[in-house]
Amino acid sequence: MEGWAFLMQAYDDLEAGIVCGLLETAAIPARRQEHDPLAGGMRVITGQAYEIDIYVPAPLLPRARAILVEAESRENPGSET
Repeated sequence: MEGWAFLMQAYDDLEAGIVCGLLETAAIPARRQEHDPLAGGMRVITGQAYEIDIYVPAPLLPRARAILVEAESRENPGSET
């Protein structure tokens, strides 16, 4: 994925959807790439895939990281890092 930078690895399809949706509301395009080549089979068997890599355009990586940190701090107000 030329021009795209790795942001994070989501636990499953649900987390990937939430993260990508959050980024897209901030006008940051996001792409998902399955980490495991057997992810498609996992969707058939279990209903979802695991270990989904999320990428954003390289110039927007710092902003995307900041958005995730802010969202995390809102979700867990007492766990500031």
